[in-house]
Amino acid sequence: MKNNHTLNRIKALLSQFIQNERAFLAFSLRFLGTYAILVFAYFLYLKYTSYTHSLDWVTYSISECSYYLAKALGVGDCTFSCFIEGCYVGREGKLIHVVEGCNGFKLAIAYAAFIVGFSGISWRTLLQVLLGLLIIQGFNILRIGVLVALRDLGGDVYFYFIKYLFGSVIYAAIITLWSLQPYFERYLYRRT
Repeated sequence: MKNNHTLNRIKALLSQFIQNERAFLAFSLRFLGTYAILVFAYFLYLKYTSYTHSLDWVTYSISECSYYLAKALGVGDCTFSCFIEGCYVGREGKLIHVVEGCNGFKLAIAYAAFIVGFSGISWRTLLQVLLGLLIIQGFNILRIGVLVALRDLGGDVYFYFIKYLFGSVIYAAIITLWSLQPYFERYLYRRT
């Protein structure tokens, strides 16, 4: 009889928790589900590129845009070359090796999962995710392009920027995008 009373008490507490935390649980399920699906899709994409012995398009595009930015920043004899294991951008002897982990896509997946978790799935959410993806990748291109220019200059500044500053800037940008989500959504609802 006591076990039955304890079981009923646990059920009541669990039911009360679910009622009180319904919004948080919905966010968590949408976030984790979206994150798992996107990470799995990206994993399959990377497996496909490995199977076909090709470089993934995201890393190639980020590297190419960073190359053009480095040229615009004054790295005169900047080179750009890609192989299966990644791309090299910079001046001969001072190249930056851009690999899959440098392309910023995993951060974009985390950003997208948060936005879907917060807002649900709609065309407005998709629009915000695409805008955020462009901003995140823009920061990443800026990061790599500036790193190429700093590497060209030499000195300890390059290591400070790569180790501390750029990581902080990209994460701050993502947190800012997350915090702007309600304003973005309100703006889109006014427009329709």
